[in-house]
Amino acid sequence: METHEEHTRKRLENRYRPISELIRGIFFILFGLFAIFAEKLGLGEFRISHTTMLIVGLVLVIYGLFRVVNGVRKLFFHRN
Repeated sequence: METHEEHTRKRLENRYRPISELIRGIFFILFGLFAIFAEKLGLGEFRISHTTMLIVGLVLVIYGLFRVVNGVRKLFFHRN
């Protein structure tokens, strides 16, 4: 049987998990934007083709958006 402290700790963990998803999503979006625009802005040169970097960047941005939407949904629209 759970004690009151364990139950409280689990509730706090569940509250912080969507926030970590939001932060993780923002980082993925930033990495994706870096992959897309780094060569154009002169921030770096990559040994792979520009098309490959564009695809990787788009995948990272889409995954980041998924994480952000999932975090917002869990943070603000979760019914309990």
